[in-house]
Amino acid sequence: MDLKRLELLMHVADFGSFSKASTVLGLAQPALGRQIQKLEEECGVRLLYRHGRGVTLTPEGTTLIERARPLLRQLIAIPSELQSELASPRGSVTVGLTPTVCNLLGLRLIRALKQKYPLLHVNVISGYSGYVHEWLVDGRVDLAILHDARRSSTVAVEPLAGAELFFVSPTARTTFSVPATISLSSIAEVPLVLPTRNHGLRRTLEYAASNAAVTLKVEYEVDTLDLLKEIVIAGLACTILARPAVTKEVRSGVVQINAVDGPKLNTRLVLATAVGRPLTRAVRVVELELAALVKHMLAEEQEETGLFHVDG
Repeated sequence: MDLKRLELLMHVADFGSFSKASTVLGLAQPALGRQIQKLEEECGVRLLYRHGRGVTLTPEGTTLIERARPLLRQLIAIPSELQSELASPRGSVTVGLTPTVCNLLGLRLIRALKQKYPLLHVNVISGYSGYVHEWLVDGRVDLAILHDARRSSTVAVEPLAGAELFFVSPTARTTFSVPATISLSSIAEVPLVLPTRNHGLRRTLEYAASNAAVTLKVEYEVDTLDLLKEIVIAGLACTILARPAVTKEVRSGVVQINAVDGPKLNTRLVLATAVGRPLTRAVRVVELELAALVKHMLAEEQEETGLFHVDG
């Protein structure tokens, strides 16, 4: 059924006259009449009574208009709804962040999206990089920020920034001596608490240690950041983390951080999406907001965050 002819029939019925409808629509009356006639032929019934005062709908015409009017209204509204969707996307987006990144920009992301896209529902889940990578591939998150992830057949990555890694030690008394000069060789002499080997941070540290021909003394393996920091605060071990992961603890004086002498220890933060999974408009605006937040930090907060520019 021709939707344009249906719309013309509605106008003729509303005005009760071919001549009035013709004037308003800017369509010649004979042409308007032919379109209505073709619609009647298509339906196989008479839709209008013609009389001296104009036209009125037949019972069949009334039924058609009653059925068609709400559908036509919906169809006519689609372009404006699509434009509205572009301006204010809606739906649910799940973002996977590592604990360091969550501390760095999790709250800022929520605030920015709430202000700019009030119809968007955002879920943020946090875990070490290896777990977040699995969630992304499995479809449990729509996009993620990972540590030192590489492009693969399942994940596409876009470098965002580098983050310097610091030696984190307790300020409380310990059963071991914290070295005065922090280098990989001296770090290898103290007990460490680190994530397990399937996470980006641990792989970065193991690679750096191998290049320096030292073996890290890993006393504890913990895949939760809160417990890892508690072990350090308790004086049981030291660790290596990016500055944002321990900002609160440094401010409260329970841990101290030191840059590593010699070649810097760094991790690379990348924005990751699943290969072959179409990105909705909602996911894209979250992706852009994450990139914008990191860009702002690189421009305004490098010293506070320990972030630095990296090449693509």
